[in-house]
Amino acid sequence: MQMLKLRPFLISALLLSLLGCASVPPGGSGAIARISPEDLARILPKPEPKLPPAELVRLSREGTAAKDIIARIKETGSSYALSASQLIDLHNQGVGTEVLDYIQSAREQELRDRMAEEINQREQRHADELQREQELRRDFYYYDPWWPAYPGYGWYPGYPFRPFGGYYWRR
Repeated sequence: MQMLKLRPFLISALLLSLLGCASVPPGGSGAIARISPEDLARILPKPEPKLPPAELVRLSREGTAAKDIIARIKETGSSYALSASQLIDLHNQGVGTEVLDYIQSAREQELRDRMAEEINQREQRHADELQREQELRRDFYYYDPWWPAYPGYGWYPGYPFRPFGGYYWRR
């Protein structure tokens, strides 16, 4: 007899749990936000070599040490986007492999830093949006489904289950 009274409650709990499994995740559709070509151009602007490649060739031919050339590149803040054939041409013109390796590694590090910065900015914007949404939900009057009394408060085994009406559900 007691089991017959609990059957509707158990069925409704089962249906609600299945409904929760079929819902959309809180982030929305779960689609990946792609970077547009305009954003990519903004994130990765064309490098400006303040020390042109011809100057690198001249310094190398004069016998300047690779460490000094790398120091000069660092102090001028030059960055290069050289293709493989341009690197081979520079090497054939006398620029040392240490300098060319530094140019490539500096470019790769610059790209990594800019992409990481963009990812951090996007994650921060997403976190801000989630926080605003949570604040709106918290302040919304109907957010808490058990608002006036939580299950178990004032309930007893013979109490009829009234999910949308009754004395506990009025404001």
